[in-house]
Amino acid sequence: MKIYLKDGKYTVYIKDFPMTVFELQDTLDQMKITKNDSKVLFKISKYDNTTLPQNLCEQEFSADIYKINLFAERYEKLDELNCAVFKSLLAAYPESSFEDLLLMTYGLDSVPVYRCSSLEELGEAMIENDMVEELKELPDEYIDFIDHEKIGRLMQERDGGMFIDSYYCVPSAYEKPDINIEIGEGEKCFFRLLIAPAPIDEEPTEKLAQWISLPCDREQLDEFSKSFGTDRIEDMVYYDFQSALPMITDGQFGDMDRINELNLLAEKLSELSAYDFIKLKAVMESQEFKEISDAVKCINCLDGYGFDMNVRHESVFGKEYLSRNLPTDFNLSVLEDIDLYDFGSKILKCKGTISTSYGVIYGKDQDLYSAITLQKEQEIAEECEEEISEDESQDFSMGMEMG
Repeated sequence: MKIYLKDGKYTVYIKDFPMTVFELQDTLDQMKITKNDSKVLFKISKYDNTTLPQNLCEQEFSADIYKINLFAERYEKLDELNCAVFKSLLAAYPESSFEDLLLMTYGLDSVPVYRCSSLEELGEAMIENDMVEELKELPDEYIDFIDHEKIGRLMQERDGGMFIDSYYCVPSAYEKPDINIEIGEGEKCFFRLLIAPAPIDEEPTEKLAQWISLPCDREQLDEFSKSFGTDRIEDMVYYDFQSALPMITDGQFGDMDRINELNLLAEKLSELSAYDFIKLKAVMESQEFKEISDAVKCINCLDGYGFDMNVRHESVFGKEYLSRNLPTDFNLSVLEDIDLYDFGSKILKCKGTISTSYGVIYGKDQDLYSAITLQKEQEIAEECEEEISEDESQDFSMGMEMG
């Protein structure tokens, strides 16, 4: 399920749900949202979710990102019948909140549903299941003379049902489940592997596989492998790999011979603060570090980098820079509706920063917001004016050609 996550008025993150817990946390890090407040604004993409009603995809919701993920997981697992029931509830209750939508995925069993796509088929199903009160006293020899379509229309008018995807659903019978959905804290780990003994006679052992989380004591790893009758965990195989560091993937890990190396990295990561962990991801992205050894080196030299995770957008940075450097009596309200993307970009470039998904990386002893020389500032302003003039000229030229 493709979902648009909104970050203020500047940035939209397009994500495929459901995601792993690591991917969810990384998304929150990119959006500069703390783990204690994981609510986001979002829309379900109407272009990539054709099975959902378009009016649902046009609505903007606010919800905990972990509940959005749970909704996507549950919707993805709906079979054809339950998917039709869910859509009937969306049609019957178009003003539902997101919490209501999530609860609906737990309450589908309360909605009567029949496999039929017309009033005639509905009438036939109702008669066969002895659901028509008026016909219960009718002798069997007269049943064949009953107009099935009229019976179907009578039942539809009576219970307010609807036909969806070759099913007849009765959403008016829906009972809202009395449950409270809470998302618990996940275990503190940085890598997860789905591990099983090595295949025997080329037969896969994936059905036996179990998850392990790193960091983990070596003794625990040995006990885990012995529980499968294997002396060393290095002799096992993995079928899935999840990483809290997006730059380190299944391809970088390679094989189980590197489990100790990966475990040592996980131990080092566990010693970092939340801020330094995000900073590490920013530095690794900026330097294109992708190996386990690169991550270890990067941890050891983190102090050599400056990092500002609050620079979400160049225009926002441009306004913040001006607000700190203009005279104190300057009316800052005039900047509210001005797009300072080009200005902010050039100041950041002048400062020697590198933009990442998590913020900007710059020289450790540098102040991002300190004023640059008047000459340099004038050059930047002139460059921006030239670009604006060129854009306006091109727009005019295109308009003449089209005219």
